[in-house]
Amino acid sequence: MRGHFPLRPALAAIFFAVIALSSQAEPAATKPALVALEELGKGTVPLNGPCQFHVGDNAAWAAPGFDDSEWGEIATDRPWGEQGHLRYTGYAWYRCHVALSSASSASGQYSLLMQRVYNAYEVYWNGVLVGRDGKLDSPRVWYYSQPPRVIPLGSARDGVLAVRVWEAPLFSDDSGVAGGFETAPLIGSPEAIATARAALGYRWLSRRQFLFAENLLYLLIALLSFLAWLRHRDRWLLFWMTAYALAPPLTLLFLGANLRWPYVLAVGVTQPIGALQDVSLWFLLLWLLPLRDHRGLVRLTRILAGVSLINATLDGILLAIGWGPRWIVAAQVADGLSAVIFTVLEALPLLLVGVAFSRRKRFDSARWMVAILAFLGDMILVVRNAVKQGRQFTNWSIASKIDAPVFTLGGSAISIYVLTDALLVAAIVYAVYSRLREEQRQKEILEREKLELMHAREQMRHYAEHDDLTGLWNHRIIMERLAGEVERSRREGTPLSVILADIDHFKNINDSLGHPIGDMVLKAVSAIFTRHVRPYDWVGRYGGEEFLIILPGTTLEGAQERAEALRQAVQSAGILDSETKLHVTSSFGVASGFPHDYESETVMLTVDEALYQAKRNGRNRVVATDATVAVVKR
Repeated sequence: MRGHFPLRPALAAIFFAVIALSSQAEPAATKPALVALEELGKGTVPLNGPCQFHVGDNAAWAAPGFDDSEWGEIATDRPWGEQGHLRYTGYAWYRCHVALSSASSASGQYSLLMQRVYNAYEVYWNGVLVGRDGKLDSPRVWYYSQPPRVIPLGSARDGVLAVRVWEAPLFSDDSGVAGGFETAPLIGSPEAIATARAALGYRWLSRRQFLFAENLLYLLIALLSFLAWLRHRDRWLLFWMTAYALAPPLTLLFLGANLRWPYVLAVGVTQPIGALQDVSLWFLLLWLLPLRDHRGLVRLTRILAGVSLINATLDGILLAIGWGPRWIVAAQVADGLSAVIFTVLEALPLLLVGVAFSRRKRFDSARWMVAILAFLGDMILVVRNAVKQGRQFTNWSIASKIDAPVFTLGGSAISIYVLTDALLVAAIVYAVYSRLREEQRQKEILEREKLELMHAREQMRHYAEHDDLTGLWNHRIIMERLAGEVERSRREGTPLSVILADIDHFKNINDSLGHPIGDMVLKAVSAIFTRHVRPYDWVGRYGGEEFLIILPGTTLEGAQERAEALRQAVQSAGILDSETKLHVTSSFGVASGFPHDYESETVMLTVDEALYQAKRNGRNRVVATDATVAVVKR
């Protein structure tokens, strides 16, 4: 029949088409991937299979029966910032459906090794909290999970592993790339996990051999510098060397020694420690380059040192108080301002080195090395920190390349920044040693010059106070001593006697034998007088061939005996002139018992009269006079 339309086949086709379209419009929900871990007990298995991931926070998400089929899926061997969650802060959850099967020889018990998690976290196994690291309760703590933690899971064959993490708000040097797992957790028997944990600890130590050795060397340098500074407090170069070398070990102790410090305390304390190292480098450069005579630059360095320490201390305090929700925005703004100040201050060594070069100082090799390495290291530091501060707004990878290892040494990765810093420390230590050795040399030269100057001054004073020929006190000094002794005798009421001696016929000696022989006679008689007086007596050349002898505390009788002894000593002395022996005599005038109105001039008149009497009576004799009585002739 023409025009007949086959209705039944058409309706069937329409029905099946509708079914197909509806199946495309509303696909059935797929179950999350099941991670099957078999033959556990022979070793450990990384839990790097797909995990369900969701941002936010809900306590029900820990339950094993919760439907997470609508969640996103990410791997556990990379930070979530690299998997589509860049710059996210707050809570987030991982959920991993696991099926476990043990080897025939295994105990059936399982443990979890959390290797590296960027944040504070909690671990739930089948809805039960089995482990945690860090603090998620208010106030929350920005926390780097270290060291790896072992979490027992028990004997369940399969279930849901849920991990609750908290990512702190982004600060100035946080790009947001990190977050959550950075290394996949390991699952295995307790024995296998313990072995893996020990292996991680060994690798952690082996990778830090260079770091530990470097910081031990820093600590030794700091200790020796401090002990040397305690002995020489005026050498501030040693003090700044101590502070500069001590900062890295302290930073390592707080942040890298796997001690259970509260993270806020650790970071808060290391902020001013890092600033102290920067300030110490500035003052070391002022001493070593040298720039201490540049008053403006020294004043600027002192001001910026104070700003740097205050800025770092406030930034450390900010980390301790800025974790409440109402403080987060203010803390982020303040941290950004602090980072700007920090980056600008880091450029100060560039200025110091530039000024040193512009002044065209003649450096030795040690100071050249310090200047070059300080400039290079600071350029690297400024660029590295500036890029890090802006990395949350850019995708620059320069900072990562600067921190990337150039080579490995004993299992430790050595970057260009670490290498430059180590070389700079070595150069500074050598330059400080050279500077101290130079200062010691200069000090020895100054001490030697000081001794020579004192010796010259003593010689000048000796020449000014002593007779050039005889070495006795000269006329001026012996008269000053006489005036002093007269005054002391009058004040204390003690006796005082004076002897005036004269070499007999001395003019004939000069005229017949010559002045050199006369000088020899004067020296010989002076030596006799010096030997025969007491240590506290005074002997001086009064003039020509006359000698004045002052005898404190001596009566007239004692002075007479002393004068007679001197006369006999001169008479019996044989003064040799080549092969000829000269016989010389001398006359002595003695005076004592001076009234209170006598001055030194009156005393000299009295004793001179006694000497005149001795010469008039035939020479080679002693005549004594008591100033209060009459002349007594001997």
